[in-house]
Amino acid sequence: MKQLGFAGMVALALLSCERKEEATAEKGPAAPASAKESVAPVAKELEAPAPVPESKPTKASERPEVAEKKPPIAEPIPDKPGYVKSPFSGAIIDVKGIPGGTLVADPMFPSDQKKHFRIPKMDPEQEAIAKEELAKELDAAHAATQSLPEAKPVPGKPGFFFSPYDNKIIDSNGSDPGAVLQDPGAPEGTQRLFRIPGGKAPTEGE
Repeated sequence: MKQLGFAGMVALALLSCERKEEATAEKGPAAPASAKESVAPVAKELEAPAPVPESKPTKASERPEVAEKKPPIAEPIPDKPGYVKSPFSGAIIDVKGIPGGTLVADPMFPSDQKKHFRIPKMDPEQEAIAKEELAKELDAAHAATQSLPEAKPVPGKPGFFFSPYDNKIIDSNGSDPGAVLQDPGAPEGTQRLFRIPGGKAPTEGE
């Protein structure tokens, strides 16, 4: 009985070994550790690249386009050719001699505020009247300058003149001969004009 029991145990052990070999054969030989490590980097390199996110529009492109504002056109004064009503201040402005469609600044505002408007086009009859009125005004201004007192030049000092009102010396450098200047010595609230003579200032002894 003991021999048979020992033989049975040997048979069972052999049967167990055969089953383990069959299971190993079905799974295939185990890959060495070095092989596993070499496969991992290759798998990472073959991975598909991450999708690039779509670019979003910038803030500037999201803003609607702002239409450039056109300057307004002044309102013509029917009974006064050459005069217009400002669309900003409502003041009556003399624009005689300025062609229609010209962009001008409202003189009632500082220049940095840029209050510009366009002069309306006049019909031929109104334009002729405006030109005639302008010519009359220029003639009157010229006649007024001719009747102004003339300053006397200071000898030896070009550009300096004696005021015709109080005989004080006035520096007129930068002004053209024949120009009309305002007397800086006039009392406050008053205006005194004089004309600079043409030609050169006399020298000492003249």
